[in-house]
Amino acid sequence: MSVSFKVELATTGRAKCKKSKEKIAKGELRIGRVAPNPFIEDEVKMTTSWYKLLPFFEMQKRQRKTTVKLESTDGLEGFDSLPEENQKAVKTALETYLAEKDKPKPKKRKAKKETGDEKEVKKKQKTPKKKKTAKPEPKEEVKELFVDVKPGASPKEAAQTVLEVAKELGFTLPSDDKAALVRAGQMLMGNKSPDGNFDYNKALKALAEELNCQDKLPGAKPKKKRAGPEAVVKENQGLVDAFWELREFEFKKQDKFKAISYIKVAKALAGVDYAVDSGKDVSKKGPKKLAGVGKAAGQKIDEYLETGKIERLEKYRRGEMD
Repeated sequence: MSVSFKVELATTGRAKCKKSKEKIAKGELRIGRVAPNPFIEDEVKMTTSWYKLLPFFEMQKRQRKTTVKLESTDGLEGFDSLPEENQKAVKTALETYLAEKDKPKPKKRKAKKETGDEKEVKKKQKTPKKKKTAKPEPKEEVKELFVDVKPGASPKEAAQTVLEVAKELGFTLPSDDKAALVRAGQMLMGNKSPDGNFDYNKALKALAEELNCQDKLPGAKPKKKRAGPEAVVKENQGLVDAFWELREFEFKKQDKFKAISYIKVAKALAGVDYAVDSGKDVSKKGPKKLAGVGKAAGQKIDEYLETGKIERLEKYRRGEMD
């Protein structure tokens, strides 16, 4: 099946722009590129990559000449249903893209040849040479992990290669193998070299950033985590740490309101002078009610007390950030 395009006002605020990585707010204009998923061979499955308006056309500028591009509103699904002001915005952005696309690239200016006198003056102006210091031994780099990669690999083979390296490095991958393969494939498709081949190094780094595993990359400095509050009663420390870690993931998702609410819960649990044994007691009106702890947080506290973990946190640790 061929590539197609569609445009709409975002129905939710969950999707991210594939180019800018920013969240697309509910009601914001977005363009989708609909294409077959090359990482699922058993069935023809179409996937939609969403973009904000201007980043979409920036993305098109960098694509190869042979790639199918949006160059007209004819056949752009959903265009006629847009409000007039949004239609104008799409047309303006498209016209700007087409005008810039056809512009000839400026020629590089040749460097001016220096005369003998000018060279002599420059020599005199040069700063004294610094003493050479011993260079530290180079650490293993990401590129060394893909030295033996087979050239011309299919998208699925390339994604499997990235996944194998990620597993060896200890990345926290999605538990579902197909979901993990698709995630690796997305990183490869979004990080190609200028000649159109897969850039394995960039794809691995992008996957590490997506899964919050940058500290697992070779030569990476240990991740400095902001220390969470210390519980007055040590039995509550596990709960405090769990909510503090939830806050870290929510900040990564750019949901600062939820992150701040988890900070309040963590601090409230850290400050009590008794072992918390019921999320219901500390979240509902009563003598044990804690400020900042609502019904949802109370349910998570009970979940932790019963099972020793919080499913939302486990999901984030697996890289499932949706």
